[in-house]
Amino acid sequence: MELRLWKPTVPPLGLAKRHNPAMLPFHWLTQTIALGLGISFSPLNIALVALLLLGPNPLRRCFTYLGGWILANGGALAAVVLVGSRFSWAMQLGSRGQVLMDLIGAGALVALGLFQLTPAAAIGEESWAMQLMGQLPELDWFPLLGLGAGCALVSPENLVFYAKEGGMLLTNHTSLRGDLEVGAVFVAVTTSLLLLPPLAWLLSGGRLRQPLSRLNDWLVHRAEWLVGVFALVLGVYLGWQGIEGLHQMTLGAAALT
Repeated sequence: MELRLWKPTVPPLGLAKRHNPAMLPFHWLTQTIALGLGISFSPLNIALVALLLLGPNPLRRCFTYLGGWILANGGALAAVVLVGSRFSWAMQLGSRGQVLMDLIGAGALVALGLFQLTPAAAIGEESWAMQLMGQLPELDWFPLLGLGAGCALVSPENLVFYAKEGGMLLTNHTSLRGDLEVGAVFVAVTTSLLLLPPLAWLLSGGRLRQPLSRLNDWLVHRAEWLVGVFALVLGVYLGWQGIEGLHQMTLGAAALT
């Protein structure tokens, strides 16, 4: 009888996750929360929500704006996944594609974060915010819905976050149910900080006019640098993920030789 030594086979790099229908909860949850907060942490949009609470029909107008914000974030993520799934090369990138997106996203976020910290960016965004807030009381329901969607999609940082979150879903090859669950968490987190003013309004019974007015002024004139710092932090986080991914790829390639 011939004896054969058993030799474990190592799956090709990038295929190990392909047959796993679900991601590790800690991995997708931490990344989804980080990317969602990157979108939600927007002083200008929080200020717009607070300003809507100071006008007529505050809650209805506020939630109309938030409805556009939610639709835009969910639609953008769905578009990334649907478009990416149409291309076979995107489905076959595996961990290499994830590393590439991490490094590209890190570079983009660091560049955007540094730009946000410049005086020119702060002055330009403050001027744009004041013009927008001057027209806000005149907007009807449908324009408010469009404004919420537009404010979500116009930010270049948000485009990086959509691509990163969609890329995670594509490279991990989750089921449709898994995509919907992760997408729902992502959209909920992107809206979380914008919900704070209306929640405070509801809990106080509408007696927050003065605090909301002061918060609105601070967010417009003094809080924009926080966006730059937050973008830099997330850029460093994605860069660390990319470098760690390169290290794992190197170890995997060495194991195959």
